[in-house]
Amino acid sequence: EAQGGFERILQADPYRLEDMDTYSNILYVKEHKTQLSFMAHNAMRNDKFRPETCCIVGNYYSLKSQHEKAVLYFKRALQLNQQYLSAWTL
Repeated sequence: EAQGGFERILQADPYRLEDMDTYSNILYVKEHKTQLSFMAHNAMRNDKFRPETCCIVGNYYSLKSQHEKAVLYFKRALQLNQQYLSAWTL
């Protein structure tokens, strides 16, 4: 299970942001709002200027049906890195 794999990665490296946008997509699809909230807070605390962080926070706001805020964070991800595919697809 992919979710379990990401959880093990985060246990080993709680500051990791690489590929965590993919994990946030999994949490979004499964509607795990509490876990996604925790992940978004940690990502913001670790590095709020990474496109991965913006994508994670965007997924969180989208799950909460705050779509205007979600779009704002996806746009921020693209401002930080125009080649960031996760933000383009969302």
